[in-house]
Amino acid sequence: MKTRHWFLLLLLASVRLSSAQGFGNPLTQDQVDCEERQMMRLLHRAVVNSDGSTLFLWRSAPGGDVYRGLSVGSEIDGDPYDSSTWYRKESQMPFDLILRESEDFPNPKRPRLPQATLVRRDAATNLGVLVSGGGALDAQLDLAPQSPNPTEPQGPLRITNQRSPGAGQADRGARSLSMDNLLGACHAEVSEFDLKVYSILARTMRPSFCLFQGRAGCLGPRLRYKIVLFRGTEPLTYRMNILNYANNCIDNDPCFYGEGRIALLFRLQVDGQGNLTGGDVQAYPWCLDDPSQLACNDLEIVDLALFVMPPMLPGGPQQGPEEFKRAAILNIAWPGSDLNVLHANINWIDLLKDTSWNGGLQPPKHKH
Repeated sequence: MKTRHWFLLLLLASVRLSSAQGFGNPLTQDQVDCEERQMMRLLHRAVVNSDGSTLFLWRSAPGGDVYRGLSVGSEIDGDPYDSSTWYRKESQMPFDLILRESEDFPNPKRPRLPQATLVRRDAATNLGVLVSGGGALDAQLDLAPQSPNPTEPQGPLRITNQRSPGAGQADRGARSLSMDNLLGACHAEVSEFDLKVYSILARTMRPSFCLFQGRAGCLGPRLRYKIVLFRGTEPLTYRMNILNYANNCIDNDPCFYGEGRIALLFRLQVDGQGNLTGGDVQAYPWCLDDPSQLACNDLEIVDLALFVMPPMLPGGPQQGPEEFKRAAILNIAWPGSDLNVLHANINWIDLLKDTSWNGGLQPPKHKH
């Protein structure tokens, strides 16, 4: 009987291990740190021009030469102390970023250079829509050797959601890709499940300066954010770094570019079919004494609400109080603040119900 008992335990352990392997392999802390630094170098060069925008970026190939992204022009507003007034509406532009180590150019005397190509994915883009301030929704990358201020790029690569010729594709040769060590990968762990998770997080996680619990709503223009997504050390764990960025102009002094980081950890629970069921999100601690530290917040005063919400049809009907009631919510103020909510549970079954991401859609029945 003892032999049979141990056999059953080993069999169950094998089943659990096999199930876990379907959702990725463990990474070392060095691999995660390497990817965080690399992704942050790339993210620093990226911007969106419109106020209230959010830019998401994640690696989509094991070799480190293909990325996917989502540019979002969103409006999340209302009275921060009256949830019955909260609303969300937005437009989206997904894109691919392709990096090549060397590429031919028309001039045969010109040396082969690394090249970056931005390509809009039209089938999922709100084409021709203008966003905050009446401008186009865009995605922009500064490929100059040095990029102290990516909002004023010296080597711009830009696409927009407008219908004008050439607006949806751009490419440029750039030595900066090799100088910043952006052409290789820190590890090859990019699974189909990872790509599914990145797509879900990019369409459900939204920052809002206006709904931060601790202020009287929006003051001045809406802030801009850019975000990278990457794997954590364990399967079913994912990292998210959010940069708040802006040109800061004080009195008559010259304006300067600045950005501050908020770091999050997502832990997921899944069923045997790979559907997301539950999990949580937490904010990492502050590291104001050592901003070079990884996995931490280096922005002293954050004043930001973060919502993990049901995905919505971009350009369609706006979401309202009912969707916000289902959201997981963080409220990040400053170190030690009583306003801080730095951890929240996420009910993915509820957030993703009736979506194709979680098996909620049934194929139509054919009439005979």
